Amino acid sequence: MTWPREPPGLECERGEVAEPKSSKSGSKFLKESQEMDTSLRATGVYVFASFRLDATRRILLRDGQPVSLSSRVFDTLLYLVDHADRVIEKDELLNAVWAGRFVEEANLSQTIFVLRKTLRDLGEADELIATISGRGYRFTAPVRRDAGSAAPAAQPNLLLPGFDTPVAAAETAGAREAAVSSRAWFRYAALGGAAFLFGAVLLFMLVWRTPRATEVVAGAFRPPPRSVAVLAFANMSGDPGQDYLSDGFAEELIDTLSGVKSLFVADRASAFYFKNHPAPVTEIAHRLNVGAVLEGSIRREGQRLRIAVQLINAASGYQFWSRSYDRNFGDILKLQSEIAENVTRSLRATLHAGGPMQSAMGGTANSAAFDAFLRGIRFTRGRDEASFRSALAAFDDAVRLDPRYAGAHSMRAIALLILAGIGPTDTANTLTEIEAKALDAANRAVALAPGWGPAHAARGSVLASMLDFPDAERELSEARALAPNNVSVDRAYEHLESTLGHPAAAEAAAARVIARNPTDSYGYWDQALVLYLGRRYQDSLAASRHAAALSDTAPPGDQAVAALDWLALKRPQIAHDACAPNRNWQQTECLAIAAYQLGHLAEAKAQLANLRRSLGDWGAYNYSQIYAQWGDRKNAIAWLNTAYRLHDTGLGMLKEDALLDPIRGMPEFADIERRLNFPP
Repeated sequence: MTWPREPPGLECERGEVAEPKSSKSGSKFLKESQEMDTSLRATGVYVFASFRLDATRRILLRDGQPVSLSSRVFDTLLYLVDHADRVIEKDELLNAVWAGRFVEEANLSQTIFVLRKTLRDLGEADELIATISGRGYRFTAPVRRDAGSAAPAAQPNLLLPGFDTPVAAAETAGAREAAVSSRAWFRYAALGGAAFLFGAVLLFMLVWRTPRATEVVAGAFRPPPRSVAVLAFANMSGDPGQDYLSDGFAEELIDTLSGVKSLFVADRASAFYFKNHPAPVTEIAHRLNVGAVLEGSIRREGQRLRIAVQLINAASGYQFWSRSYDRNFGDILKLQSEIAENVTRSLRATLHAGGPMQSAMGGTANSAAFDAFLRGIRFTRGRDEASFRSALAAFDDAVRLDPRYAGAHSMRAIALLILAGIGPTDTANTLTEIEAKALDAANRAVALAPGWGPAHAARGSVLASMLDFPDAERELSEARALAPNNVSVDRAYEHLESTLGHPAAAEAAAARVIARNPTDSYGYWDQALVLYLGRRYQDSLAASRHAAALSDTAPPGDQAVAALDWLALKRPQIAHDACAPNRNWQQTECLAIAAYQLGHLAEAKAQLANLRRSLGDWGAYNYSQIYAQWGDRKNAIAWLNTAYRLHDTGLGMLKEDALLDPIRGMPEFADIERRLNFPP
């Protein structure tokens, strides 16, 4: 249920320096050293940016003028340029440049710092050397063996139609749509029954985020005091199947640190963006507006773990502290707490401010249960019913291994609700039974950890999907009080408050989420929906523009928010053009309304017929919206009563849904609203 700092002199305690790297031994090390030494003897001329690097003459030229570099710095640059097509591990670079001699990792960090500074001082605006979190470095500029330069490929225009910009080509739109889950329609609360479920549940987990980072804004860098981003940990196990462990460990650290009231913690959605889009640490910090960045790696071999972490001062690029841990897997939970302690100590935050740490209250002491929980979280990244059934099975395993694991009970509730919305629900009984199981799991989580905010948020989500709005609001308000820094909790609270007609609370929550998710386009899509429900259509369009500028893709439901704004502003042609691809049911509903407003009655009726074939009676709430917009008040009320009989979760939008305004004054409408028992 999720929504879009100390200045350079960030206060910190002096931490530990980087521990020396263990030297390799044996034939493997000798073979690697020989291969690396050979690569350093590369010949020829490399061309990149405004530079020419002559490997034979061992000279770097910029615009024909020689650049003074020490031998070690030159060798480092040569190796990075010669291997510009891949990430260079730190150990590899150390062995290549220092020829296998035992040196500390700090030597490499200092060399990279000098090299970057030299290039910047020569007027190179772009950062040519990217730090890959927990791994090493990558040379980012195009490199050629001859004269000339490579111009970057032009990016397609992917802004939404109606924003006074060209519409993307059909092929681009098709590729964009193909990348979006068929279940993305849940996100669009104003156009659908199960939409409210998504707003209150799927956003809670932040599971399908694919934001594109913004450009760094020029000006003074003034992040909040004691602010930090935890990047995705690198999986060094050599087994992609262990990604769930490295990602999950970092996510749990984020949750742990988010429970510290004196810390400002960037949300996972923005921090994890850089897993597949590497950038220098200082650039990451500027984009996320944090004063410190925590990066790390995990190597798992059987039951042995090696975890390396470092906390970096964003202003200077130097480490606050770094440490490596060699432990048994059974110690993973202790390691999580120890690392959190080190981070908060370095940032001079109070770890246990306000009582026990939130994650400890919802956590487990059973490492096997924790491992099952992380596997479940990994499965929630999937985009189909099978993935969520696998997630539910993993959470079931976690609960079986530790029946008192509140976090696992909480996520069981969420997984069950999502399955209720995306699975083949044929009867009201099936939906009711699944909701009952979800509520039971959420109740168990709250009973086990009554002071843990996410447990109350999960219960509030279930209650909202069951149309119990007063209790849902109480639970989510309690969740916010217990976990004021938790983005998922804020997003759930934001969505509920917007549908209940409390715009000030909803907009404040949206602003808090965006502050911790500055690169997450979905925060702005969510904000657009909040503003639409508040009848602020121009402001909603502005938020949609911002979201479109941040992301190459947008779920159809999010695009439909902008289409709704155009309908409300009496611009049906723009709305019609935006929905014309007609690849999902939201666009079909949009076309049915826009075509009617344009006077194309035959098309409008055909689109409604298409929607009926697609959704059956489970689209009752949507049919009520369409008939209300067509001015057919009788059918609109009839379908609204059907929605109530079927327990359609779209009714959560009823109080603020502008599409239903034409029937809002009818006694029958008032009766349904009364029966839904919305809080004041």
